[in-house]
Parts: sequence; structure tokens; C-alpha cells
Amino acid sequence: LFDVFSVASGAMISSGLFVLPAIIYDDAGPAIIISYLLAALLILPSVLSKAELTTAMPRSGGTYFYVERSFGSLWGIFTGLANWFSLALKSAFAIVGMVLFLQLITNNLFDYQLAEWMMRLLAAACCIFFGLLNLVSVKSTTRFQNTLVLFLLAVLVVFLFWGAPSVSVDRYRPFMPRGWLAMLSTAGLVFISYGGLTTVDNVAEEVRHPGRNLPRGIILAWALISTLYVAVVSVAIGVLHGPALRQSPMPISTAAKEFSGNWGFAILSLAALAAFLTTANGGILSASRCPMSMSRDHLLPKWMSRLHPRFRTPCVSILFTCLFMTAALLTLDLERLVKTASTLMILLFILDNASVIVMRESRIQSYRPRFRAPLSVSYTHLRAHETVLDLV
Repeated sequence: LFDVFSVASGAMISSGLFVLPAIIYDDAGPAIIISYLLAALLILPSVLSKAELTTAMPRSGGTYFYVERSFGSLWGIFTGLANWFSLALKSAFAIVGMVLFLQLITNNLFDYQLAEWMMRLLAAACCIFFGLLNLVSVKSTTRFQNTLVLFLLAVLVVFLFWGAPSVSVDRYRPFMPRGWLAMLSTAGLVFISYGGLTTVDNVAEEVRHPGRNLPRGIILAWALISTLYVAVVSVAIGVLHGPALRQSPMPISTAAKEFSGNWGFAILSLAALAAFLTTANGGILSASRCPMSMSRDHLLPKWMSRLHPRFRTPCVSILFTCLFMTAALLTLDLERLVKTASTLMILLFILDNASVIVMRESRIQSYRPRFRAPLSVSYTHLRAHETVLDLV
């Protein structure tokens, strides 16, 4: 259960918390707090749909597997490639963010500037390291993930308790300077911060007792990380003046420096690095299972699903995922690609919800999920109620 929670949580906490608040503050002001909360509520249907689908079909491939079984091979090919690209590119973006944070730390603490080619090579080396870690075993990967997530959660809780006394209510005024529409549109930008929450379904096949551990781990991660998002951003806004928040590339670390000095800045910067590490590590773990699942269904060459003879991990799929990420890190404009990956991820969430509808209404005998999304009523049940009302 804790492994599932760690993979889901680690894939969530990344640039969406440590970088994004500074970028979107101009769009909605202090009301971005509500934007984070609204985005958490908007993703909840997809979270519940994923939890239901994983307990009914705990197989590697995640969204690809569900959509292929629901809509057929053509949609399966599109979904599998989209899922693979979006996860791999977002993991590559996390590695870039990690290297940028390293550069900022060296600038602030040691007054040393890393050259661009050094940053790209360092990012490629990190990608190779995570690939080797995933190749050795899933157990080693999740142990590494668990350690980083525990450290990250501990630091964020300390930040909340240490920074709360320094919060000034005046910094929340005016709370909604650009109105409700700006706050709502900003929630659309924040939405992708929660995108990593459901990546754990790609490794559902390797989870022990999936019918119990998958829905509990996913929902627990959603509840805890959503709360931390809203609380941490609230404290950061209450501690920092608006201009300082907008201009800082590391707003959470800068807020910690405001009330605890250089020690707080260094610790929160290390926490940010841990967040990028967990996102990159969990992303490779999830993304590499997409080609393997497609290969099993004969939509990709058979050798893509080959397992390592000793470690029993999808070695070829991991290799191709890391090669793709390394090429992107060395050559491509990642900002534009990450926007594309984010759009694909939202589309994948829509297809997850549609898959639940198709599976339920098709009345497939083998579709027996251990967890059913609450507050959902099937079309067949609605028709039955309408018939009864007509008779009355």
C-alpha cells in the first residue's frame, strides 16, 4: 500500500508546487489557492474511474489497456502512444527542473554558474541513472521512491508549522483581483499538477493485492497531496509579498528563506530536488510499461515486451523510454512538448471516464471491479427508474 501511495504522491509533487505558483500568480493573485482546490475536485472523477478500472483489470499499460478493451485497437494505439509520450516527456521536464534547481542552488550558495551544455549532460546522466534503477528491480525503485517521498512530506509539514506564524493576512488582499473567471481559468492551468496522481495504474500488474491496495493508495495520495498543495501555497502567499513571489523561480524555497534564513532556503531546495527525483523516477517506471503492454497485444513488435532474465523487468521498454527522454533532454524544446503532453494527459483522463461507462453498460461478465466509483448511476438504472415513474 505504501509503495502505491509513494509512486502516486511522488509523481504529483513536482513543478506544480515548487515552480508553478510564481508563474500563475499574475493570472489570479492570491485566488490561486482556490484554483488548486478546484483542480483537485475536478480530477476526482478521473481518480475514482482509474481506481475502479485498476481493480477490474490490474494489468500493465494503464489507460491504454482500459481504452483498448473498451474502444478497440485503433483507439488503443493512439492511447498507448499518447500515454507513453506524455509520461516520458513530463519525466524529462522534471529532470530539467531538477537541473535548474541545482544551478540556482550553486548560484545562491557557491556563486557558480553551470554552462548550458553541462546542464544538458547532467540531465542525460540523471535519466540514465533512473533507467538503470528501474532496470534492476521494481522493489529497488519503490524503496528509493519511498525514502524520497517520506523526506519530502516531512519537510513540507515542517514548512507549514514553521511558516504559519509568519503569515500576514494583508498579503491576501485583494484576494481575487482579476475576478472569478481568471480564477477558474487558472484552475485549468493548475489541473496538470495533479496529472501524475494516476500514473501508478501503469504498474498495477506488479502490485500485491491490487483490489485493495490500488484504490486505497490512489485516493489516499489524492487527499493528502491536495491538502498539502492548498496549505503550502497558502503559507507561501501569506509570507511573501506579491512581487517577490512572482519574480522568484523557487517561490516555496524563497518563502522559507523569508522566515528561517538560508537554512530554510537550502532545506526546501533539497525538498524540491527530491520532488523532481520522485517525479522522474516514477514517470520512467510508469511510462516504460506502456510499450510492453502494447507489445503483448501485438500492436508493437514482440521484442518490446521482453523481460530481463534475472530482474524480470521490461528491459527493452525501459531502454527505449530512456533513449527517447535522453534525446529530448539533449535536443528538443521541452516547454512546448510538455504543454503537448499536458493536453494529451487531459484527453486520457476523459477516455478513462468513458471506459468506465462502456464497461458498465456493456454488461461484460468478466468486468468485476473490487472497487466501484461512488455517486455514479448507470444509464440502465436510470431507464429502469423512468419506467417505474411512467407506470406510477
